[in-house]
Amino acid sequence: MTQVCTTTVKVLAVLLLPALLGACSSTSEQPTPLPAEAATTVAEPEEEEVAAEIPARPFPADSFHDLLVAEFAVRRNRYDLALGNYLQQAHQTRDPGVTARATRLAQFLGADKATLDAAQLWIELEPENPEALYTVATMLAKNKRPLEALDHMAIVLKQGGNTNFAAIAASTLSLPEATRNAAQIRVDELLVTYPNNTQLLTSKALITQQRGETEEALDIIRAVLEIDDQDIHAVVVEARLLQQLNRVEEAYVRLEKVVASNPNNRRLRLQYARMLMAKNIEKAKQQFEILLSFSPKDPDLLLSLGLISKETQQTEDAQSYFQRLLNTGSRTTEANFYLGQLAELDQDWETAIDYYQQIPPGTDFLAAINRIVSIYAMQGRVDTAREHLQGIYQQYPQHSVHLYLLESELLLNNSRVEEAHALLTEALLISPEQPRLLYARSMLSERLDKLDLMEQDLLKIIAQDNNNATALNALGYVLANRSERLEEAYGYISRALAAKPGDPAIQDSLGWVQYRRGNLDEALKYLTEAYKGFPDHEVAAHLGEALWQSGDKEGAMQVWQNGLKTKPNSSYIKETMQRLNAEQQATE
Repeated sequence: MTQVCTTTVKVLAVLLLPALLGACSSTSEQPTPLPAEAATTVAEPEEEEVAAEIPARPFPADSFHDLLVAEFAVRRNRYDLALGNYLQQAHQTRDPGVTARATRLAQFLGADKATLDAAQLWIELEPENPEALYTVATMLAKNKRPLEALDHMAIVLKQGGNTNFAAIAASTLSLPEATRNAAQIRVDELLVTYPNNTQLLTSKALITQQRGETEEALDIIRAVLEIDDQDIHAVVVEARLLQQLNRVEEAYVRLEKVVASNPNNRRLRLQYARMLMAKNIEKAKQQFEILLSFSPKDPDLLLSLGLISKETQQTEDAQSYFQRLLNTGSRTTEANFYLGQLAELDQDWETAIDYYQQIPPGTDFLAAINRIVSIYAMQGRVDTAREHLQGIYQQYPQHSVHLYLLESELLLNNSRVEEAHALLTEALLISPEQPRLLYARSMLSERLDKLDLMEQDLLKIIAQDNNNATALNALGYVLANRSERLEEAYGYISRALAAKPGDPAIQDSLGWVQYRRGNLDEALKYLTEAYKGFPDHEVAAHLGEALWQSGDKEGAMQVWQNGLKTKPNSSYIKETMQRLNAEQQATE
């Protein structure tokens, strides 16, 4: 393979950042800066200086070319291209400098998999390099491999370097108990050698907290603070433990005091602000505003302040924060959605629609469509709402089920039941097995007395999922209420309750079918339980009728009257009372 001679390197190197020359040197060179630093803070050397730094061992021509491309990519902010080249050349050249550059660039980009890959190669080349060991440890922790992470971080500790055992301990939270116990044992072993290491003690406190031993965890973290009362992480952990122990006021006082002593510590102030949200939202807002003064374009802070202002009905402040958030180009979905809501509060319907229409597929996309349709419906522009939805069908077919259901609901709310039914039938021609569409059509079929079609749709759902409690209950209830197929109805509803025990709606159905079967005692048992869990007017109608037929007319009237208080125009209760001639008999 052709080698690049020293003269050629000298000519080309004047075009490169010093980082590249550092990467191509021996392991004694200083670490290369991150991309942002390389592009803005490092001056290019004179040609004579470059010549003095040229590696003694030239790279193959193709490797040098790829590294040159990578460094120019860094300069042009094409970090993806740069990272690909650096990773490839790290493995090809096995040069520690190139590998370090690849590791740092991957970490800068948040490419965890690439960072771990490069850092592990770096350790292979330089087994005692503290930066490489630290990076591998943190990446292993992120990958839920805490025991391996502890081994690498222990070497850094032995070398006297900075460590982060707490992050490793935090990574064990969602892992099996056996893994957490093994991590605890390893930490305890290290504490024998390093009994006053605050990082190890904090990690032990976190693992102890995860085991539910909150008081013990608090004792450990306070031991950390006795060693170093300025350990900010320990202060934050202490505050969280106090909250967990319902010693909230103590946590507030502690954090307020430490924040006053460390006014520029953003992490500490952020924890204090979040804690204040549950106690004093105005004071929390003040803390977030201080944080924003440090970072005026921080999207998370702008969003938090916008939400706090919206919650406290300070709409002008909310609009200002959300508009500033929108201007950052980050979290624009949330900004547009909340600006749309604020425009609705001002009854500025067209502006609200404009904001909602800026929201792309993803978070809040369907919610934004719902709001647009609701605005049109409120204005009586049902056909305009339908046109809007039909345009979205074409553009985003992956959301067609939700959109069909939304349009059918729109028609239903405007008493266009036949059209809603026809629309769902059209949707089912495209997705004939879709359970949500089948269920929605079955409910409309029942309203239109198309009971055969209703049953067919519900049975299709049940065929797909034998334990679908919603479909089983719906079919059983309609059969109990509108047919004499009471044994079938009882079977379906019993299966529904077995799939979803204690559900009040299913208990109501089971009580009603027992009433229809003549089992009054069983009916009263289930209907009473249903009414306790869900005092709905329809349940009240059923329970009242069962009580009436049992001879407890006073109890029946009380249940019906309570039901009418919550739903004065309940057709269920009024029809039941009229059918039983209850009002007249109650006065006799």
